[in-house]
Amino acid sequence: MTWFQQSANAIEADKPHVALFIAVQIAFASGFTRFWTGFGTLNILGNDYTGAGHIGQIGVVPETLSMRAERKTYRLSGVDPMLVLESDIDSSFGRSVTEYFGFLTKDGALVAAPEVLWEGRIDAIRRVDGEEPIIELWAEHRLVNMDKSDNYRWTHEHQQAFFPGDTGFDQVAVVESTSILWGGSYVVTGGNLGGNPTFGGANDSPFHYKNR
Repeated sequence: MTWFQQSANAIEADKPHVALFIAVQIAFASGFTRFWTGFGTLNILGNDYTGAGHIGQIGVVPETLSMRAERKTYRLSGVDPMLVLESDIDSSFGRSVTEYFGFLTKDGALVAAPEVLWEGRIDAIRRVDGEEPIIELWAEHRLVNMDKSDNYRWTHEHQQAFFPGDTGFDQVAVVESTSILWGGSYVVTGGNLGGNPTFGGANDSPFHYKNR
């Protein structure tokens, strides 16, 4: 099974010498900004990417054996700081960053549609004025969402947000205070569903027993 979506890119990658490039699309609040690592303008899938050349830098994400959401840095040096509006600095948090890679022919044409290399969300933006102005952007991989709680619970109210009219969880609140006859005794379930049970009693049971 190949890693590539485009078979032409897979064939090109096996060659001893290739013209590889990286392109980045950043979804600022004011609109998309697109750069690539070469010079001039490169049209990719109907969109024009501005060549960043030697003034652009892309941080390298370390390879690890664990599944972690690594942070990545994009930097432009010696450019007009107004390239990123002040309003974008405050309102672009969490917006998408997509990084592509692809290959060019000897004539500078695309071998095939570029492959998606990395996807993330804007974490922070910095503009530095001065003799050598800098625009720096940090982005987190989209895997960071796996570490964030969505604040949804196994309740009837939250179930309705996804499946209106479904009754699969309409008895959850009742179960929390239901008495069940178990082994000749009534067991009162605790009100700690979804967390650690509340222990108590002589046998350190997670239930409260009532003899009747």
